[in-house]
Amino acid sequence: MRPAPTDGDRMEKVPSLLSMLPRRNLRRALFLFIALLGVLAIKYSGGSSVGSIFNTVAPAQTPAPGTMRLQVVPPEKR
Repeated sequence: MRPAPTDGDRMEKVPSLLSMLPRRNLRRALFLFIALLGVLAIKYSGGSSVGSIFNTVAPAQTPAPGTMRLQVVPPEKR
């Protein structure tokens, strides 16, 4: 014969907050957060070196020799 249940046996187990979170979304959020920290670390540790990588692939365009630039001057200053 089984003993009579006590109040402790009747209470349902309450799941923890961590177990209630969807695992896939939690992993995605942690990955994005770690990726953001990595990008920020690269930016602050050597931002100019990252810029030089892009300049070797596609350097900034400079005006060709003989190119004229127009300057707008108000009529009062002519």
